[in-house]
Amino acid sequence: MSPRNKVVICYLSGLIFFEVVVLTYVFSFDRLDQMSLINSFHSPEADFLFKIISSGAEITIPILFLGYLIWKKSDLLKSYVIAYIFSTLIVQFLKLIVFKDALRPLAYFKGQEHSWHIVQNLLISEYNSMPSGHTSAAWFMCFWISLVVKKPFLTRLIIFYAILVAYSRVYLFQHFPVDTAVGAMIGTSVSLLVYYLNVSKSDIK
Repeated sequence: MSPRNKVVICYLSGLIFFEVVVLTYVFSFDRLDQMSLINSFHSPEADFLFKIISSGAEITIPILFLGYLIWKKSDLLKSYVIAYIFSTLIVQFLKLIVFKDALRPLAYFKGQEHSWHIVQNLLISEYNSMPSGHTSAAWFMCFWISLVVKKPFLTRLIIFYAILVAYSRVYLFQHFPVDTAVGAMIGTSVSLLVYYLNVSKSDIK
């Protein structure tokens, strides 16, 4: 088995762990309890940290990584670009057409007597909750970075970052947990499909 395929297996085990934890949480509590529990653990330091983690996931880091692949003339460049385009199109199709009326937490709980912690100076969206685009982008990006580093240990650290991005979207009151579970699945599934359709012979030995 090639080093890249070993990394893929390690990565998928991380995704399965994430999906099991999130979906168990989703089916164990109603939406109010889901958001109340996560929203109760906050601090100024966490506000700042999760804003930073979230902001780089969808555009900044994927573009920087694209520049790296171009610079290194990587064999993964074509697959990366194709996966980026298709995962983005799928996410936006679901957001704008299939789930166009899906309310985000702020709008969903509007009018209810509940004191929520909202991060200051942060634009909170109200619609297009499903799926989480930031989470999809994070898992997509981390998949390809893992293929470059080819180290299971580093892959686990990269997965941890993707999990933090997903958590940050709920912490920042931008998404429900289930939105992140679907986003992670899209980002990874598209990347995995494109990778194996374009994989070199040396990677499938």
